[in-house]
Amino acid sequence: NINEFIKKTSDKKFLILAFICPEDRAKLRQILKIPDGDIKTDPELLLDLYLKHGEDQLKILSHGFVFIMVDYHNKTVKAFRDHIGIKNICYYQSDNTIYLSSSFKNLFKLSHLSHTLNQDKLNHFLKFNDVSPSDTFTNEIKKVPPMKALKFCEDKINIYKYSNYEINRSPVPHLNQIKGLKKLLMQSVAIEKFSNHSRIGFLFSGGIDSSTIISFFRKQKRAYEEIFSFSAQYKHIDQNIKHLIDESEFQNEILKLNDINGFPFNGEDESTLSNLEFYLEIIGQPFFFPNLYLTNRAFNIANENNVSIVMNGNDGDGVVSHGYEYLLELFFSLRWIRLYREINATSKTRQQSKRFIFNLIILKNISFHSFIKRSSRKKHLEVVLSNNHNKAIEIQTLLADHYGIEERYPFYNRDVIEYCINVSPELKNKNGQSRFILKEAIRGIVPEKIRTRTTKSNLGHALCIGYTNKDRAVIQEQFSEPHALIKDIIDIENLQKSWNSLLQNPRKYSTRSQIPSQIFSYTVLNKWLNMHFNESRN
Repeated sequence: NINEFIKKTSDKKFLILAFICPEDRAKLRQILKIPDGDIKTDPELLLDLYLKHGEDQLKILSHGFVFIMVDYHNKTVKAFRDHIGIKNICYYQSDNTIYLSSSFKNLFKLSHLSHTLNQDKLNHFLKFNDVSPSDTFTNEIKKVPPMKALKFCEDKINIYKYSNYEINRSPVPHLNQIKGLKKLLMQSVAIEKFSNHSRIGFLFSGGIDSSTIISFFRKQKRAYEEIFSFSAQYKHIDQNIKHLIDESEFQNEILKLNDINGFPFNGEDESTLSNLEFYLEIIGQPFFFPNLYLTNRAFNIANENNVSIVMNGNDGDGVVSHGYEYLLELFFSLRWIRLYREINATSKTRQQSKRFIFNLIILKNISFHSFIKRSSRKKHLEVVLSNNHNKAIEIQTLLADHYGIEERYPFYNRDVIEYCINVSPELKNKNGQSRFILKEAIRGIVPEKIRTRTTKSNLGHALCIGYTNKDRAVIQEQFSEPHALIKDIIDIENLQKSWNSLLQNPRKYSTRSQIPSQIFSYTVLNKWLNMHFNESRN
């Protein structure tokens, strides 16, 4: 009832379904000048904003939201998706009726609706070029892309962009930009400022992003709030590769603090494919998320400890940017002396040859498209607009809902995203330091051992070891029952040969190989097809 609202006037009638985060709720009350004692639900607030200021002003919402409006007077339905896709909206049109849902599964399970397989989606999924923000695995069910709206009127659907990220070039001193990012990060993790939750959870890997989120929250948490962190560790894995996977030494820099309730768990205990039916039941369609078992285990522990809000440091890499697009801009603008200095500094920091750095950052990214769009800000924006963000969020949100958990993504705060896009390019990669501005903004807040680290765990090793142990039977079963539709897309016999080779030498495929990803995608898709589209239905 709190997410539904009907407003009637002498000549108009609206039905609103809506949800906004507490931080945005407080912001809307200020903008709409609503007195403190006046109680307004989320649907009322969004309808007031829409009627007074228009749909363009939805851009003031910094977090995830849902806003669906039925306008009876104009016989129109509108559905708005937030800027990054934190909240999902799927739709299905049948003649003069439109069905809307937060998940694919809900529409797919409606028995009176028909479904045909989206052959292009199958192809793109298996070949890792699934870039459509709107397609699903059936032709009939679609998704509203992030920052876009659906309008249903006179039995026709129109999808249009209602907002954009703002790109400006106003010069600001570098020190002020660093302070500005620090301030925004503080604000983005202050999720409890307007609510009464006392137990706050964190997905904590030990990397810079997750460490930033938990450390900034610690700086401003209130006395009655408890911090719970959920961390995967790989202490019992092959000792020859343990240092490539296990991040215990970095996690312990924060877990040793006396105000952290640390819940480390053994990442070797579970895998995603060994529990595939569970994930397919929750998600409802094929997915690519090999390490989803880590999120699932964390949510499970959070649920057992009555933690209902969990913060996720997802993709600070993409939002803040490593800054390599700036080096490409230097190349195309012929500023080669500056480029050489940066590559030389990067080479020393990463302890890799200058030739390797040049090939990796410059040569592999030279194309006509990259020349036309050589502005580092525009290339940064392309990364932010990538479909990979909302696909990962969608999967994790469905899993969080299963455990009764609300996820928060501080790096996906709209204000943070726009700020990072507009940061001076030379602050994103400087003196051989990628994400330079972030590392400066977290100085004195995140432990130095984490802040200055230049390594990152490679979970590909754990994935391949899991294949040979827990997942072997599941993968073998799917190879023994290949669906007819997949046979027309990929060479299953050749993939099975690679699978047999991986069983003999998993470490060979743990780095810079697409074989583990291809095996995962094949297994998930084949299982789903055999569950829902058997031979008699093709």
